[in-house]
Amino acid sequence: MKILKTLYVGMAMTAAAVSLTSCQADMDAPALEEPKATMEANTTISELKTAFADKTVMCPMKDEAAQTPYIIHGRVVSSDATGNIYKSIVIQDETAAIALSVNQGSTYTDYRIGQDVVLNVTGLYIGYYNGLQQIGWLGDPYDGQPQLGFMPWSFFLEHSELNGFPNPDVEYVGQNAAWPSENPYCVVTSFGQLPSAGEEFRNMQSQLVEFRNVYFEEGGKETYAPYQESVNRTLKDANGGSIIVRTSGYSNFYNEMIPEGTGNVRGILSYYGDAWQLLLRGLGDVMITEKGQKNDPYTVEEAMEVENQGASGWVKAYIVGSVKAGVNTVTSNADVIFGAEAEMDNNILIAASPDETDWTKCLAVELPQGSAFRESVNLLDNPGVLKKSILVRGNLATFLGMPGVTGNGGTASDVEVEGVTIGGGDTPTPGPEGEIPAGVGTQESPYNVTQIKAATADAAGVWVEGYVVGYAADKTWDSAVFGTTPSDGDNYKNATNVILSMVAPPAANASNSAPIGLKNTGDVRTTLGISKNPSIYGARVKVKGDMKKYFGMMSVRDVTEYVIVSGGGDTPTPPEPPVGDETTIYSSLEASLTAIPSDWTIDNVTLPSGKTELWSWKEYNGKGYLNATGYGATSDGLAYAITPLIDLSGYKSAKVSFRHAAKFQTTIKDLCGLVVRENGSSSWTELTIPTWPTAGAWTFVDSGEMDLTAFAGKKIQVAFKYGCSAAGADQWEINDLKITGTK
Repeated sequence: MKILKTLYVGMAMTAAAVSLTSCQADMDAPALEEPKATMEANTTISELKTAFADKTVMCPMKDEAAQTPYIIHGRVVSSDATGNIYKSIVIQDETAAIALSVNQGSTYTDYRIGQDVVLNVTGLYIGYYNGLQQIGWLGDPYDGQPQLGFMPWSFFLEHSELNGFPNPDVEYVGQNAAWPSENPYCVVTSFGQLPSAGEEFRNMQSQLVEFRNVYFEEGGKETYAPYQESVNRTLKDANGGSIIVRTSGYSNFYNEMIPEGTGNVRGILSYYGDAWQLLLRGLGDVMITEKGQKNDPYTVEEAMEVENQGASGWVKAYIVGSVKAGVNTVTSNADVIFGAEAEMDNNILIAASPDETDWTKCLAVELPQGSAFRESVNLLDNPGVLKKSILVRGNLATFLGMPGVTGNGGTASDVEVEGVTIGGGDTPTPGPEGEIPAGVGTQESPYNVTQIKAATADAAGVWVEGYVVGYAADKTWDSAVFGTTPSDGDNYKNATNVILSMVAPPAANASNSAPIGLKNTGDVRTTLGISKNPSIYGARVKVKGDMKKYFGMMSVRDVTEYVIVSGGGDTPTPPEPPVGDETTIYSSLEASLTAIPSDWTIDNVTLPSGKTELWSWKEYNGKGYLNATGYGATSDGLAYAITPLIDLSGYKSAKVSFRHAAKFQTTIKDLCGLVVRENGSSSWTELTIPTWPTAGAWTFVDSGEMDLTAFAGKKIQVAFKYGCSAAGADQWEINDLKITGTK
């Protein structure tokens, strides 16, 4: 529906009606003239962004000889009607989006959502304001670097033209889909999909996006913002990912309570410093209700309406049947069984009526393998649950070709069935090949791997049981090694994780296993890490850690406690490396960490005025790093992040390396660095870092190796030195510190 066109036509018809009742009834009302741009785009937004990546300059001619300017076009997707978006107009074409920084308010009256705008960029500035690429005018420098500011409104009017009537029909597309040009579009994405570098990163900046199945951390507790104060609110997803929602205390909804519950949230995807943030255009962008909460569950009909829209929650219904064996996609009643004569134990059908016999009015519910839910409720083993009422929580998505409920945790906290105790009675008998039974997350009754992978929310301090079957050689699940023998090129010294499986070797594989992150505390890594203790392979263990996303899936990380149930043998003493072979002496700051290691020391020699710290631990897209910044410093600062004592006794040579990133660089190479000192000394020796990151992006690079042979045979500490001043306070990101040596 072309709402704006209808509005214009309606205005014209009203004017005509008035004229007919006046004394000048013989005169026709003038028709509303549709604006037509005289300029034609010759460059896409993506091409423009790429041509001026990492620059802040006045845009030149595209062809100096022919005096051809850079001309782009795009449809407006932003609105400052509510006051939450300030002096900015965001446009997008079929390749990318970009923010236009203008010194004017209430632009929504003429630049409505869906309005096509043609812009001559030559003569305007294109560049960055604290990481966000946009078009505007030259502003005040930051950290010695030029920054974008607002262009005068008169300049914008001189350089732009409206083209046609607004087309407000928004099309929803996936991040990798073809983006339309004839109407605005909204990119449906997730926190984990947001890029961090390159062309895709530039193109996603300023796009209209929608995150599904998300909730506000402050839901039901806080308003969107205090009066006349801009604040950050946190939007989270079921995997523990999050994004900042930046909200202005000058908006007309600042004092509204943030809704509690799960749903979809839209907005303009902005960027500030080193992180994505979302800008709401108004309350219409927040589509969160309490529907689906346990006190207000979905009906079957309501669940079908939001299928595959990212919704999740509780559904209330009755158990009426199951899908037949061998059926992957239900297409008729012939593919299902209404009644208790089930052929499979991995699903049930639920409906609004206990007597339903029409498959199109049912939901298919996935019963997780090895779970208490499957054991207690599947009709093959429990025919008595037929026609009982059920309250079940999960994702409302297609299952076996039907509207369904998937991703259930499989425990008593995720499902209730009339007259049935989920997981009650005797301890379930392990399945084939010693399969681990489901539990409730305690040491006495730990979760199994299937339950952990199906979880939809973070949880601290849970126990999980499984068989030790391998390790991830790198920081991805694709690098999983099932066994104790390293494959060519992998990092066999990686004891930061272990793979647990539902079943013992050799039946373990990626589908029935998960990576478990081991915290560098006590003897956790030396006992459970296969590279440290190969005899642990095949052992059945219980481990305690935090349930959260790890290597791209729900798992358990930061394990601090363990119990060896069976197998594993004695914990061996790590063998001495052969003379002449290089070995890892010390490693730390792994990207899987969630905090600065507890045995590190932060020495704040001098803090800039108003600062309480310079070093901290940050995490982005599931990867952590040691972070130093003195952003906004008006005076000098100096702080060290120091390792514990490292013993180089018996080593003839040693070297150190790490990975790091720094997008904005002014004084970083002069004031920051890596230093080392001998035990008992108070003075530091600075090392020369061979490779520094390329400015302009948060891309991690290897530092290159630095020689520590002068300290061989001694005990040392290594430290990262961070300095800043009013002339420069760059941000430095560091991880994967490693010291190796040869005896």
